[in-house]
Amino acid sequence: MARGRAWLSWYGVALALACASTGCVGGDEPREESVDGQYAYTVRCSYCHDVPNGIGAELTAKVLAGYSTVGALDRYLRVAMPHETPGSLTDAEYEAILAYLIESRELVAGEGDAGALPDSTALRVPE
Repeated sequence: MARGRAWLSWYGVALALACASTGCVGGDEPREESVDGQYAYTVRCSYCHDVPNGIGAELTAKVLAGYSTVGALDRYLRVAMPHETPGSLTDAEYEAILAYLIESRELVAGEGDAGALPDSTALRVPE
C-alpha cells in the first residue's frame, strides 16, 4: 500500500512540474494569440475574394461599406465566413481580418487601431 502512495506522490510532483513548465499553473487564462490580419486574410480569404474565378465578391471599400458599421461587418464575417466552414476561425483571426479590411480599404476616417473601434463606428467609402 505504501508503495502505491509513493508512486502517486511522485506522479503528482511530475505532473505539477510539467504543468508549471507549460504555463498552466493556478488557473491562469490562456494567452490570446497574436494574429497578423494581412496574413490571415491571405490564407483564409483571398482564394475566394482575390482570384478572378473565386466564388466570392471582390472585397472593395464599396462592398464592405455596404455593411454600414464595424459591428455589422464583424457579425457577418463571423456568421458567414469562410464560405465552406462559417464560424470556424478563432476570435483572434476574425478580429485581425476585420482590422486588416478596415485599415487596408480605409473604411474609417482617421488614424488609429482598427481593432479598438466601437461596433457602432460607421464604415465609409474613401474619397
